Amino acid sequence: MNLASRVSGFLTMTSRYSSLATLKPTVAAALAPNFQRSFSDQKPTSTAPSTSTLLKVDWLLQKITPLVLKSNVRDFMDICKDDVQFDDRIFSKKLGGRTQLMSHIAKVRMYYRYLSPFNKVEWIGSCVYENEDVIVVMWRLTTLDSSFMSYFPSFITKKENKMIVKEGALDVQIDREGHVLRIVNRPVLLFFK
Repeated sequence: MNLASRVSGFLTMTSRYSSLATLKPTVAAALAPNFQRSFSDQKPTSTAPSTSTLLKVDWLLQKITPLVLKSNVRDFMDICKDDVQFDDRIFSKKLGGRTQLMSHIAKVRMYYRYLSPFNKVEWIGSCVYENEDVIVVMWRLTTLDSSFMSYFPSFITKKENKMIVKEGALDVQIDREGHVLRIVNRPVLLFFK
């Protein structure tokens, strides 16, 4: 089933993105006119998906990201190609195919369910570049640092619960029809002075 026909009923909010097509180049783009962002080795401009296709996939990722550890991600799996490539740089896994990707998601869910009683995935934001084939989704995972004492209320133990926060970026490469070709899950490193 085509992505455009699947998601078109849900996308009344694309009108709020209609001003994206008329955006002026930023200062960074004006200072570096020769810089071209490319996810793959080949130039994606001839096979780049339309802006509306990029926004539809972005909308789906925005909806799915907070639910990845809790509910079904079948809507996302339906738009993945059968030979989708997945490079998880957080768990050091390289996978090929939709079934291996589903198995990896199930393993990550199980790992975090047994790691902590509280896990929350948040969608922070995403970057959609016109005339490109990549969507970058920023996410945050908050986990309760669990121990035997964390199951007791804090007013009894007089200790605050410690939260572990991980942030990452999901680089999703799509084709002209809106099917996912490649996914790279990478950590985001924060540098503070």
